[in-house]
Amino acid sequence: MTKKTPGEEEEPSFRVTDRRRVSPESSQDPARTAESERTPDPPSPPIADTPPHEAETTPDEILSTPDLVRIFVAELQTRALLHMGLIPNPATRLVAKDLPQARLAIECVAALIETLSPSASPAEREELQQVLTNLRLHFVRESGV
Repeated sequence: MTKKTPGEEEEPSFRVTDRRRVSPESSQDPARTAESERTPDPPSPPIADTPPHEAETTPDEILSTPDLVRIFVAELQTRALLHMGLIPNPATRLVAKDLPQARLAIECVAALIETLSPSASPAEREELQQVLTNLRLHFVRESGV
């Protein structure tokens, strides 16, 4: 390590560059201010006359309730298979059995299918029942009952 004289400053071995975007309300550094003076901002688009509730979409408008229930069934099916040790956990890539959790997931799938069945087509009802039957068969095999 070299000694510095009292008036000599140490030169840093790295350089810090601030690349954050600065909002108009906060202060800007001089380099950015000079650049913004050279190139004017484009005009903002006119505000639409539609009410806010029509302009924004909410999750309720994107998915119907039966579609959301189908997503829950698929998620619970995956969780049941995961807890039975038939597929690895996507986060840890480990295979672990937790049969009480698998049983809970299968019971929830059964309840959701029962609720969804009246509004489902006959083909979809058959497919959902097949999913439930397969989960129950896997559970019996894995639990050794």
